[in-house]
Order: sequence, then C-alpha cells, then structure tokens
Amino acid sequence: MPVVFDGFIELPELSDGVIHLVCTAKKPANPEKKYVPAYDFAICKGSEKIGEINLRIGYSGFGSDESSLYYGGQIGYGIDEKYRGNGYAVRACQLLAPVAKAHGMTKLLITNNHINTGSRRVCEKLGTRLNRVARLPEWHDLYKEGQRFMNIYEWSVDPVERNIK
Repeated sequence: MPVVFDGFIELPELSDGVIHLVCTAKKPANPEKKYVPAYDFAICKGSEKIGEINLRIGYSGFGSDESSLYYGGQIGYGIDEKYRGNGYAVRACQLLAPVAKAHGMTKLLITNNHINTGSRRVCEKLGTRLNRVARLPEWHDLYKEGQRFMNIYEWSVDPVERNIK
C-alpha cells in the first residue's frame, strides 16, 4: 500500500464540538532512523490540554515484522490521567481519519501494550481488527523501554471498507 508523501497538508479544523486537536509539530521523515513524516497534536477540551496524539504518514513495511512502524503504529495517543475514561482518545482518532485519508491512507495500525486495557477499549470502540499479539524484537525502541508484547490493530478509515454509508 504505497503512500506518496507530497508534503504536509493545510489542516482543516479538527473538532467534533467536544474536543479539538491543535497541531504542535509537523515532523519530516528521518530516513536515518527510518521514521516517516508525522503530525503531533495536543488534544484540547476548551482551552485546556487533556492529552496528545500523533499521526505517522506512510506504511513503510505495513504488516511486516521487520518494520519499526509495524510495532509503533501510525497513531499514538495519551490522555492525561484525570481525563481518562471519557472517550477522548476515540474522538481524537476519529478526528485524524480525514488527515490520513488526505494523504491517501485507508488503513492505519494502532498498537498498544498487550496489558493496556484502556487502549484496547479505544481500539474496540473504533471498530479496529486485532491482527495479532506480537513479541517485540530486541532491536525495537519499545523493547529497549521494557515492553515485550504489543497488540497490533488495523483500523480501516475508509467508510466503504467498514460498510458505513
């Protein structure tokens, strides 16, 4: 699934009336580290920052055990502890779907530590499909941080593929 990155896009307003995303960085690819281009966002409710989310553009070995992106996913999120359990991560992911689609992406990987029940619930609410629980290779940064297993979820951001009209 090739994605041609023609540069960062002019971002539309990313709000659903409950939360909004504020772009804090547009990071270019770093071929030396095998990083794809990425957007970083603050997740805000009103004027208060309640978390962060990022979107990595590209597939770079999508589905391949040899890809760092396979274990790290295209979306990463974190909600500040006092705001967890309110569905904000689900909302933030949904707000990023049009950005991914604008870059020609129709499927995104979301990964999480296999014991992170909150993040698993986010994936379930998004309607993702669990591909597998993967053992992290020793070369991966997440392994070096002490993690050993990751849930690998695939999320179709194409409404046709999800049978949504």
